[in-house]
Parts: sequence; structure tokens; C-alpha cells
Amino acid sequence: MKRKATASPRWSFEGQQFSLNRTKSKLAFMFLTGHNMALDILWNQFFEEVEEHEYSVYIHARPGYSFSKGNTICRSFINRQLNNSILVEWGEATMIRAERLLLTEALQDPLNQRFFLLSDSCIPLYNFTHIYNYVMSSQKSFVDSFVDKNDDQYNILMEPVISEDKWRKGSQWVALTRKHAEVIAGDSTVFPSFVDHCKKINLSDNWKGDPMNNETIGRHNCIPDEHYIQTLLAIKGLEGEIERRTLTFSRWENSAKDQGQNGWHPVTFKFADATVQTIKEIQAITNVRYEIESRTEWCSAGGHRRHCFLFARKFTRAAAFRLIDQVDQYKSSDPDLAE
Repeated sequence: MKRKATASPRWSFEGQQFSLNRTKSKLAFMFLTGHNMALDILWNQFFEEVEEHEYSVYIHARPGYSFSKGNTICRSFINRQLNNSILVEWGEATMIRAERLLLTEALQDPLNQRFFLLSDSCIPLYNFTHIYNYVMSSQKSFVDSFVDKNDDQYNILMEPVISEDKWRKGSQWVALTRKHAEVIAGDSTVFPSFVDHCKKINLSDNWKGDPMNNETIGRHNCIPDEHYIQTLLAIKGLEGEIERRTLTFSRWENSAKDQGQNGWHPVTFKFADATVQTIKEIQAITNVRYEIESRTEWCSAGGHRRHCFLFARKFTRAAAFRLIDQVDQYKSSDPDLAE
């Protein structure tokens, strides 16, 4: 029977050593959700093909919400919610607090060696074996991280804890080595600075679409989950130990229709978009362009060229039901590229 996630005491992770030579390393899948896992039908199929000792699941949902046979068909989700979860609001420090709670819980298991932070709208693009081999072939974390010279979210009040030259930006959907997971969960200096000085602007009800309109001019706007992990790793001098990209695909083109008071959001893949062709187009991506840095990131892992993404978002439940009958047509696609 799977162990139910429980509240974890605060402690320092540095210096812990475990003997792993007799047991296979595990992947930790850490989900952020408000309540239900809408794509459980796809994840159930994904985990059904895997031995339970090869992975762990942790879910941060709203306080008091629990996963049971009555609200999820995915057996791997049952009783995997954190018991010390908090209320999370997009764009607030509560988001990165929830991420740290997930990491703290996942680090309780010494066999967890890679840690995926995923949203409830994420789908796997491949089967477990491929995902396992992909991340375990590399000694690096996969963290989308870049310097945005046009970014105005840095707050001078963060000094001296966070200097502007260490300020980074990127996607919150990361894949971490155990070393880096320990650094984030054990951080006691950078996180408080984000809580105090990195806060989003709350726009009024008559806001009409431009988050930089006259109402917000002169006011500081900061989204913690776009900066925290990237900035912390930069401060710790660990950027040489990361691949500067995410493993989770999001489509941002023409996303204005998904823009609201909270700002820009990626395109949502609905029933009509959920085709094998769509999945294969995502699987075929081999590089990511960062115009702000004039940099093209050619995707690799463990010194070998690879396709870029293992997961994709944002997918609706209707999209998941369409894909469930097509998974066998794409999950085992061979993504390896010729050297």
C-alpha cells in the first residue's frame, strides 16, 4: 500500500548521504492543482505500465481536499495529497511556498533522485521508460532560465540578499536533481526576500487587457514563480549544473484570448486540438529560441542531442479523453537524434 503524504518537519538537507547502489533511483512527480486532477485518465494509463517502486507521486491541492476512488480513476493519485497544503493564488509567494512543500515531502524518500514539477494541465508525451532514461542520462537539472533586460520585476529592496545581476526569469515547470531540490527546500534566505518584495499588482475590475496600462505605471509588479528557482540557483553559483530550458512545452502564440486580469497565459489545447499530429509536432521540436538573449538552445541530455520536451500543457479534460485512444500512436516514438 502506498504511503500517504504527511507534513514534514523543517531540517537542513545538506550533507545527507544515502546508499542507493542496491535500489533503483526513482522519479518524483509533483503536481500543483486547485483540487481535482482533470487529466487523471491519461496519467492512470501512464503509471499503469510502471512498477510502483520506480516512481513517487505528490500532489499539492487546496487544504482539506483528498484523492480517493470517489474522485479520481488514477490509482497513483489516491491519498497522495499533502496534508500541510496551503491556499495558493497565482502570482503570489504562496505558489513558490507550495513548490517548496512538495520538494520537502518528496525529499523524505531517499530513492527519489529526479523531481518533476508539473501542473494539473500537463500530459506526458512519452512512456515512463523514455522519460526515465532521458533525465537519468544527464547529471543536470532542466531549468528554463534567462536574463531579461526588459524585465522590470526586480525590486531594489531585495538587496543585498538578491543582487540585480543574479536576477533570472523562466518557466516554473522544472526537473531537478536531488542536489538542487535540497538547495530549494532548504533555502532560508532568498525565499523570505521573495515573500517580502516580489508581489504582483492586483488590477481593478475595469481592467481592459493591458497589464502595463496607466493604472499600473509606477507600481512594482513581480511574479515569484517566474523568478524564484532560477534566481536562487544563480545566487548559489549552480547555473553550470543546469540545462537552461524546461522539459514542459507551452504554446504562447496568439494567447491574447487567454489573457485576463492575472496577465498572459499559454494557449489551452481543447478537444479539437488533441490530435496525434499535434503531439508529434511538439515531440519534433529540437531547439528553443530565446530572442531576449539572442540565444538558440539546442536540446541535449547527457551529451546527446534530444528532442526538447517530455511533457506539454495546457490540456483540457475533453482533450485528454480524445487522446486516450491515441496514446499508443505517439507514446513510444523514438526521439533520439543522430549525432
